[in-house]
Amino acid sequence: MPALYVPSVLPSVKQWRELGLKTALVTLIASDGSSPRPIGSQMAIAEDGRAVGNITGGCAEAAIIAEARTRLAQGANGCVRYGAGSPYMDIRLPCGSGIDVYFDVHFTDSCLDELLSAQQRRQPVSLLIDPNRHSSIVRSGFPSLESHEIARAYPPVVRLVIAGKGPLVPILAQLASAADFEVIAFSSEPETLEATARFAAHTEHLATPASFRYAGYDRWTAFVSLFHEHEWEPTILSQALRSECFYVGALGSTRTHEMRVLTLREQGLESSLINRLHAPVGLKLGGKNPPEIALAILAEIVRTQYAPQQT
Repeated sequence: MPALYVPSVLPSVKQWRELGLKTALVTLIASDGSSPRPIGSQMAIAEDGRAVGNITGGCAEAAIIAEARTRLAQGANGCVRYGAGSPYMDIRLPCGSGIDVYFDVHFTDSCLDELLSAQQRRQPVSLLIDPNRHSSIVRSGFPSLESHEIARAYPPVVRLVIAGKGPLVPILAQLASAADFEVIAFSSEPETLEATARFAAHTEHLATPASFRYAGYDRWTAFVSLFHEHEWEPTILSQALRSECFYVGALGSTRTHEMRVLTLREQGLESSLINRLHAPVGLKLGGKNPPEIALAILAEIVRTQYAPQQT
């Protein structure tokens, strides 16, 4: 059985070490051909066999856990090949590829705390792994590498800020939370906030459009307006469009959007900022009910998030 999927294995490393368990950080550092998981995928494995994270789709996780426990007992870092070219003839990956997995049983508490602190502060950070020297160091941002180094980048968790009313708000929050987004929700409806609360890191009541204030926008943030009464939108949208958000979307028909654009222009918003707005919001999947619309919105956010990597 594969280990449990988690967005980040680092909190588990911290928790297990606080319980007094020796713990290994395991990283996928190379792949030949198609890989079931991207380079940098990680597992955390404790000496008693508990594990989280995934390196493959389940093909080699049992072997990786066993190898980690052996290395924890021996105190030995190292790299192991699985799949094509591996000495382990009984472990084959369905895609026919070979992967190199690095086992770090000496991953320091100082590195762990530095990574967790950067994530808490929403600062990008990288773990630079040197498999030849069996060492790892933390560097801020996404630094350039020496030829012998492997980088495991930890960008901030993608955040979704939702402002709006109605059943679409909690449904989008639920889908986004399941997709590992951090959700922040604003609404003028107490019942909407109540339905959204268990899927959100924070919810806040809006009394008027002018009462909207949010200072947490950054380039790892997406914003969606889900108001049906569009008099709520101009002030709220203007803040998001002037921010670093990688995505800003708004609910409504094509005609509604035309009127929205006129209003934003009258408020002095530059055309370059208005053109950032995704509206009508969501990919054209053909869905009509709230879950289908929420799925279309989330799909467009994810596509926009990865668009720079697809060019």
